[in-house]
Amino acid sequence: MFTRKDTKAVKGIAVILMLFHHLACFPERYAQGFDGFKSLWKPFVENGYLLNLGATSRLCVSIFFFVGGYGLYKRISVDKFKFTKAIKSLYISYWKIFMIFIPIAFIFFNRSDHSLPYLCLKYHIDDPGELVSTILSNFLGLSDSLNGEWWFFASYLCVLPMGVLFFIATKKSKSFTFDMFLVFVVDMFVNNIFPGFSQSEVLAGLGNNFYFTHFLKVSGASLFFAGIVMAKHNKLEEWKSKLQQFRFSGLIGFVGCIGVLYIRGYILGTIIEIIHAMAFTIFASLFFDSLKYVKKAFCFVGKYSTDMWLNHSFFCYYFYEATKIVYSTSSVWIDLLILVALSLVSSILVELVWKGLGLLKPKLQKLFIRPAIKEAK
Repeated sequence: MFTRKDTKAVKGIAVILMLFHHLACFPERYAQGFDGFKSLWKPFVENGYLLNLGATSRLCVSIFFFVGGYGLYKRISVDKFKFTKAIKSLYISYWKIFMIFIPIAFIFFNRSDHSLPYLCLKYHIDDPGELVSTILSNFLGLSDSLNGEWWFFASYLCVLPMGVLFFIATKKSKSFTFDMFLVFVVDMFVNNIFPGFSQSEVLAGLGNNFYFTHFLKVSGASLFFAGIVMAKHNKLEEWKSKLQQFRFSGLIGFVGCIGVLYIRGYILGTIIEIIHAMAFTIFASLFFDSLKYVKKAFCFVGKYSTDMWLNHSFFCYYFYEATKIVYSTSSVWIDLLILVALSLVSSILVELVWKGLGLLKPKLQKLFIRPAIKEAK
């Protein structure tokens, strides 16, 4: 079986990969005064293995698209999916973080000292008109200028209707092979053909077209569609159950996860990203099934994965004092734990704040909304 708990646990490990990617992969973004990571095994850092592992951890984006498509099919198949409700839910998750962290950013981290890292100067905007337009465009998800890691929101927002259309278009197909063929065709167009269009002189203007950039060139579309196909044909369950027949299946899952990261990082790169995402998801689920309490821990992290994705870069990039805390040791693993803790705790607190405001909703409605006037009989 591949249950909702499996999905949460996979999201949990994916968001930790994301935090590791942003923590370790960009030396130019390290906190001011940070001398870089060190390791007892010197080649790990000196020979570039750490940077390579950080780059490989970007697989997390593909995993999020893949499990998103998987979840979309499952909801549609049991008639629990409403498109407008899904868009509303996506925006609410985004705004929960936006409406807390962006005011904090402009009030407490509005820095203009150019001796500070450039990322820490993001929230200093002198022109009132520019300030309003910047906040509004980011609030609507049309721009990610206030947090560069929020690009995923617009991409996911665009891929959602494409996923619904893909579901409708392939609804009558009974062939897993045919459906996956369509997925790889989409992958070829999105990653190889469409980018070439915008680079040609004749069609250079396409690169500035909103619909082309946000709908036809969404790199996660093929992975999202792959998730839909895998759910439709129950392939995750089928392939996972075959691996579970072996003794020490948990060990197979662990080795499989390491193998996927190694193959992606050192052999094939991203040329078969669809297969990487599918394989890693199956192997991770297999591994978690063998360790009950580890799975519970990752399920807990996965529960807050959306909030952690939206807030973690404030701590490691944009809030100057926070960056000094995150990059406070020379060990990437200790600093990762610090970043995970800051992101997770703040996510829990954000949810508690909004839950508390939700309890006040009836009182606020009475305060601001007039009661309905009863018609005279």
